[in-house]
Amino acid sequence: MKHQWSKIALVLGPVIVMASIVWEYARTNPAYTFLVEPWALRGYEMPEGWMYFAIGAGLLLLGLAVMPSKAVELPYAAAVVGITTVVAGILGLVLGPDSISITFNGLIMALLSLLLWIMAYRTFKSLILPRVPSLDRFLIRTVVSLGTLVGIFAIIFFTVGESTISMNPGVALFIGVGLLALFALATAPHGLAANRLLIYLSVVAGAIVTLSGGALRTSLREAQVDAIGIAAQYKDVQVSYGWFIALFGMAVVFV
Repeated sequence: MKHQWSKIALVLGPVIVMASIVWEYARTNPAYTFLVEPWALRGYEMPEGWMYFAIGAGLLLLGLAVMPSKAVELPYAAAVVGITTVVAGILGLVLGPDSISITFNGLIMALLSLLLWIMAYRTFKSLILPRVPSLDRFLIRTVVSLGTLVGIFAIIFFTVGESTISMNPGVALFIGVGLLALFALATAPHGLAANRLLIYLSVVAGAIVTLSGGALRTSLREAQVDAIGIAAQYKDVQVSYGWFIALFGMAVVFV
């Protein structure tokens, strides 16, 4: 029964996230009813709504892909991981804005360095150490580990450190999901790469939905400025039912 519920949740959760697009995502205090326009926005009227829809669609497709029993076989898992990376890029290209800006500040550089370091070290541990047992010593592992981390951070710092890069969201998603895909493949057992990628992407998607409440309020205020030249105060603009429905959908995925 628990196994069947897991399959149901992998379908139901993303569908709920996708369905949230028809609901209100942000609304204004009723006191502004006749003072600002628009007073509220539904998901399909906002870029965030289409972002949620893309998240739900991507998780649904990946969830369906990992359901067969052969999903734990390396060739199948590798194919799913590769296709997922390409589909993520296509969804970002079709449903995303024209461009997004990424500022490589200290936190972003540290997180990216840590992710790349974990990928590199796990690859070293699972692929190189079994073939070269002489390297499997604490001192050698420590030197390789710290040297790799410092080297990765240095490369990122001296190439893109403290700079802002604008890129197509499709390209950004392709790179981001691609890094997570490589991380999933670099971890043993390799046959579970597709399942591992689903977990990683679910966590990232859940964080995006949870933390985007402020963006929904800002988008509504920007729409009001574009429409009539003024907007309600930020404190008088609140997230609405659609955002909570999307959150519920992500909670179902995790259950």
